[in-house]
Order: sequence, then structure tokens, then C-alpha cells
Amino acid sequence: MIYFVQVALIWALPAILINKLIFYLVYKIGGNHECIVDVAYSISHLVAGVVYFIFSPISTPAKIINLFLVAFWSLRLGGFLCVTRVIAGFKDERYDNIFSEYNADKFKKDLMVFVQFMFQGLIVFVTSIPLYFLFLNDLTWKPDNFNGLNVMNYIALSIIPFSICLEATADVQLERFKKQKQQGLISREELMETGLWRKSRHPNLFFDLVTWFCFALGAICDPISVCALIGPIVLFCVMEFLTTPLTEAHMKKKRGDVYQQYVSRTNKYLVM
Repeated sequence: MIYFVQVALIWALPAILINKLIFYLVYKIGGNHECIVDVAYSISHLVAGVVYFIFSPISTPAKIINLFLVAFWSLRLGGFLCVTRVIAGFKDERYDNIFSEYNADKFKKDLMVFVQFMFQGLIVFVTSIPLYFLFLNDLTWKPDNFNGLNVMNYIALSIIPFSICLEATADVQLERFKKQKQQGLISREELMETGLWRKSRHPNLFFDLVTWFCFALGAICDPISVCALIGPIVLFCVMEFLTTPLTEAHMKKKRGDVYQQYVSRTNKYLVM
């Protein structure tokens, strides 16, 4: 517990919040583009990972591999969101709905966006808890150490690159679909039901959950490290009770019965 306070609370949490503050300043300087919030979310996990990497007592090869996996997830998602949302000037109607009531008062809107950044920072701190335990699990990456929980650790960590690539595939498929709509190649009323989106309404979120559950499973080495599961469980709750309902409520408002029928024939997350 003392080590958790010294590393997670005294170093990781402030680092995450400082990173959020920097991104908020970028938001203000860069033209008040709310989608920067999403970029900050992924990069903040990398910040947490770097802090845990610095204080980690485990072997250097294990630390490097762990940090590579975290950076792969963070930079892939952050880069994708930066290019397709921020640089492309994409206006996320979900944020417009959230902050619309403050449009008449610039100070209140700025304050609410700041609160959004900081609150998300607290969420990141909790969802990145698997990384704290991951950088304490000293896997030596030698075959003779395959026993007990180590087998689960190796399997879970080996799945992560594939789940990240599948999440990226889902993102690219949806982005390509949106561009085809903009170019008039397909009807604007058509819904995405091909590729990984054929059976699932949110395959990108599904593979994101798989990634973070694997980070947690890769971290478990003793009874206390089971707490690593708090991260992906909280992430699922945020998706299930906050982000997904907002997205689907917006789609139902735009598409009505068409979207309701789509919901009835697809899974929310599972891609099979």
C-alpha cells in the first residue's frame, strides 16, 4: 500500500492531471476543438505507463516489452484520433450536445471543458491501474518459468498486439465508410454493417476492452494484483453506462426506427 501511495498517487496521478492540463491548453490555443479530449485520454495512459516504467523494480527486458505494448495502444489510438478528428476538423455531435447549453457563456463552457479534462484524468488513473501491477510482475521471459499464473500472463500479453490491430481495423473500416458517404458513393442513410461491424455495433470498443483485460491478466501474480481487474471493469462500466448510451441515443435520434432495427439484429460489442 505504501508503494502504491508513493508511486501511483504521488507520481502517476499528478502526471496524468498535468498531461490533461497541457492538452487543455492545447485545446484553448488550437481553436477549442473538443475532440482533443479523446486524444488526451489515450496519451494519458502512456504517461501513466512511463511513470510506472521509471519506478518499476522488475527486469529491464520485461519493462521495455510492457512499455512497448502500452505505447503501441496509446500512440495508435491517439494518432488515429488526432488525424481523423482534430486535424481533419471533425465536429463530434456528442460533444456539441454535452456543451451546447454553455455556448452563450464562453467562461462557463471553458470551465465545463476543463472539468471534462480533469474528470477524464481521474478515470484514466483508475483504468490504468493494470499498468501499476504489470510493472511489478517480474516475468523473465524464459521458457523454464512457464508455470501457474505465468502461463496466463504470457498468453494475455501475447494477445494484446492482435487486439490492438483488430481495434485499428475496426476504426479504419468505419472511417473508410464515412468517407464513402461524403463522396456520395453510398447512401447517407446506410448504416455500417460490413467487416468487423457486421455483427457488432461497437467492435472497436470490444477490442479495446480485450486489450485492457489482457493488460490486467498479464499483471496478476499474487492475490493483491487481482486488483488490476479494477481498471478494465471500470472501463467497461464507462463504456456501458456513459459513452455507448450517448452514442446510441444520438444515432436513434438521427435515424429513428432504422437504427432501432439495426440494434435488434446486432450485438452491442461482441463481433460474433
